[in-house]
Amino acid sequence: MTSTLWRRFDSFVRTLDGFEDIDALLKNRTDLHGKKRADYLFQGRQIIVEQKRLVSNPIYRPQGFAAKTRRDRRIVVYGTVSTRSIFSAQPDADALQRKIILDLAKRISADVADADKQTRDTRLIFDIPDAVGIIVLLNEGAEILTPDVIGYAVSNAFQERSNEGARRYTHSDGVIGISEAQTLPVQALPTYPINTFTSPQTNRAEIVVAFSDMLISKWATFNHATLNIQEE
Repeated sequence: MTSTLWRRFDSFVRTLDGFEDIDALLKNRTDLHGKKRADYLFQGRQIIVEQKRLVSNPIYRPQGFAAKTRRDRRIVVYGTVSTRSIFSAQPDADALQRKIILDLAKRISADVADADKQTRDTRLIFDIPDAVGIIVLLNEGAEILTPDVIGYAVSNAFQERSNEGARRYTHSDGVIGISEAQTLPVQALPTYPINTFTSPQTNRAEIVVAFSDMLISKWATFNHATLNIQEE
């Protein structure tokens, strides 16, 4: 694909119905100290979108986690082996594998946390309490963050709770993951995976799905590209 993903996405969203650039709208506001804001509004301010970029490829995190586990547990390994092979003989192999995936995806969890605050404050700034909040994750270069890893990280973030037992991230209704860090062979054409996720605590899942389907369809047309849609 030509140009960077985030530049093309920024050009693309400006073609969508009801597009508004939040930074431009708030340029002259002086009463927003301490408040965060998302990136875009759509469809008569019924939809709030915050865009996050995944650029760095955290390829060394799994090796670091595995090396520490080997040292702590005195696991002897010869040659180059996968983390799954290293953990397979451990009684908590599944838990270790889960930890390594979550460690790998810490950036995604941080992005979800930040976007949740941005959506919350955007609703307050524009007095649009019923607007649907959607996070768009643009994976430009984090090859190791496959759609499965991103899906696991997003699902885990939506399940996080505070010390009091309440869900942490209640202001985001869904996530759309667009990746150009991996390609999938489909009929000999480069295919770029797209994942959509709905928050388990949203009561507006149908709006999330409708907006996601519209965006994905128009994104495909905009790029003249084949896109593989995976829904979670």
